[in-house]
Amino acid sequence: MLARMMATRSISVSLEEALLADLDAHSANRSAAVSEAISLWLRHRRLAALQQAYADLSRLQGGDLNQAHSDALEMGAAALGELNG
Repeated sequence: MLARMMATRSISVSLEEALLADLDAHSANRSAAVSEAISLWLRHRRLAALQQAYADLSRLQGGDLNQAHSDALEMGAAALGELNG
């Protein structure tokens, strides 16, 4: 997989001492580890939102369920593309 070259920006983050010690024990690059963790967290949030949207669609009654199904497929494909992107 090709790494994307993106602009970076320095920020300040406060962590509990134990969490920082654990981070340092498992990674020589704090910035990379924090970036990876945030990326994974955001993917998890997007997936949770997608799952909630599917759950909401499954409770639809009446109306145009075929259109809702089509919309759900499009939404799912877009979300998966973004997660993999």
